Amino acid sequence: MTKNVLLTGGFGTLGGRLAAILAQDETINLRLGSRVKRVSPTWAPQAETFSVDFEDSNSIKEMLNEINYVVHFVAMTDFESRAEPEKAHQVNTEFTRRVIEQCSKNTRFIYLSTIQVYGADLTGVITESTATNPADVYAQTHLNSEKLVESAHKQGLIQGISLRNANGFGAPMSADAKIWQIIANDLCRQAVEMKQLTLKSHGLQYRNFIPFTDVCSAIHHCLFMPSEQIKGTTFNLGSESTIRVLDMAELIATRCSVTLGYRPEINVLGASPKDLPAKFAYDSSKLRATGLALNTQIEYEIDRLLTACLKWFRYQQ
Repeated sequence: MTKNVLLTGGFGTLGGRLAAILAQDETINLRLGSRVKRVSPTWAPQAETFSVDFEDSNSIKEMLNEINYVVHFVAMTDFESRAEPEKAHQVNTEFTRRVIEQCSKNTRFIYLSTIQVYGADLTGVITESTATNPADVYAQTHLNSEKLVESAHKQGLIQGISLRNANGFGAPMSADAKIWQIIANDLCRQAVEMKQLTLKSHGLQYRNFIPFTDVCSAIHHCLFMPSEQIKGTTFNLGSESTIRVLDMAELIATRCSVTLGYRPEINVLGASPKDLPAKFAYDSSKLRATGLALNTQIEYEIDRLLTACLKWFRYQQ
């Protein structure tokens, strides 16, 4: 049976990575939505493209014509959201509402949310029942969109799933993706451009880093898993381990030595805090219980990212 799949934000970081995977499946008709007019990308040459105006309900409806699977990626980054909070509410939440409203009944709708809905200072074991505590407009707008997905799901309008993504990282499909501000991507780019790694913080805070390969595998799984496995619309999506930012920097330096032949120096600019940050565990067992297996090694994703950075940002003396 042919599956008609739409990726809104299909040219973004995760949109591009997922499009490259779905494009290999001959049972999928892939449509990539974008707010600007584009041609089919090299990584998904057979994909249909659609230039959508989210201010026009007819444009959204046309984008969704004959679509029965949606992955909604459209959102501002955390940096953009904090800089323009009013626009963030419009893009991150209102656009989500408009897409949901135009979906055909029982459309499988996957929404990419964030671990940040739980707050800035995480501690203990974080499950889907942990109280949410969004600390900024980025987290709040994603939580608001989760509620839209949950409400539409309960009303039987869509089959809704929200994935609370941890600190995803990895190579985008093109250098102009808005992803170089995140920790691991920034450090890998520094390793290639500057041949050194600079942490602006103390690096002792913990993060749950998950390779983009696993994020895309999880989305792919959720797109087509049996409906009866959607027991509650919200799922945590993270890796098995939580490490310090400084540990990630050390790992990137080590992989740089293996992959590129040199080990960059690590410079830590932030002073050590009086109270060390707490460690936390990000529990994704609910999602894994649906049959999802995430096996990508962090080292593999770092090597792939470093290789991409070498291609795009080679060190210039």
